[in-house]
Amino acid sequence: MAKLISKHITRKNFAKFGKIVTAPTGVPTSEGTNYKFWSDIADYNIRGETEVGICTVYRQSGNSVSSVEQHKMTPEILIPIDAPFILPLLAEGRPANEMEAFEVNPGEAVIINEGVWHAACLPAGADKSSYFVIFRKNTPHEDVANKSVTTVTIEKK
Repeated sequence: MAKLISKHITRKNFAKFGKIVTAPTGVPTSEGTNYKFWSDIADYNIRGETEVGICTVYRQSGNSVSSVEQHKMTPEILIPIDAPFILPLLAEGRPANEMEAFEVNPGEAVIINEGVWHAACLPAGADKSSYFVIFRKNTPHEDVANKSVTTVTIEKK
């Protein structure tokens, strides 16, 4: 069984899989006495209606991944709600031993490109983690390809 150490996500190390969205540091687009608003901090393209779901994942002994899935018709946006998670990803055509794993914290979001193989997230530093999942409507019923991979154990950095 292969071992993989997760890494904190950055724009540079995640670029081949998609985009990361973080809190802006520049001047707000608009602000008032009771708010600050930054527009256009990330973009993505989904053809058709979208849906929002929530996934809760639980700590497993071994933190291993033995299968991945992909969506050919939609990017997938993941936003941590209550705890950090580790996102396992595998580039198209690459063997499981080239899987990468990224830590994503509350206050960050990721946009996974269409066609990128990924596994369900793993809780990072907590017994469970919940996150919003946003993608094209009916993706779970119409646009999921699954495949088994050589089991990889993922450890938090």
